[in-house]
Amino acid sequence: MSLTEKLLALDAAKYKEKKTDTIEIKRLSKLTGEPFIVKIQEVDDNRMQELQAMLLTPKGKVDYTQVRKVSALLCCDGVIDPNLGDEKLQKHFGAATPRELADILFKGTDLGEVADAITSLGNYTDADEEEIKN
Repeated sequence: MSLTEKLLALDAAKYKEKKTDTIEIKRLSKLTGEPFIVKIQEVDDNRMQELQAMLLTPKGKVDYTQVRKVSALLCCDGVIDPNLGDEKLQKHFGAATPRELADILFKGTDLGEVADAITSLGNYTDADEEEIKN
């Protein structure tokens, strides 16, 4: 079977679906008194590249002062639940934008952990490839 035939045998719709996962925010679990499980999704490659480019200076060096901002923007694209775009939720926490809400909700290392979990959804492992085949 040629590679073209193998690709034609794939379920194209299933292959294009964004991967999802969940991550518990333990600090928020303690505050709410129950597991606070955030649902996340994969961010498309072009958007990921845009966000990564925001970390670079004009000379191509990493600008570490932008890491938290880029992580918050990544959360805006990758967090499904809670909906960071919900205006009532933003107003409740005094946030003017979804990015500000992400920064408020995911304090300290939480923001980086959520951003890392979202990023990892786009990295395919052997187990993921096996799942795609089925």
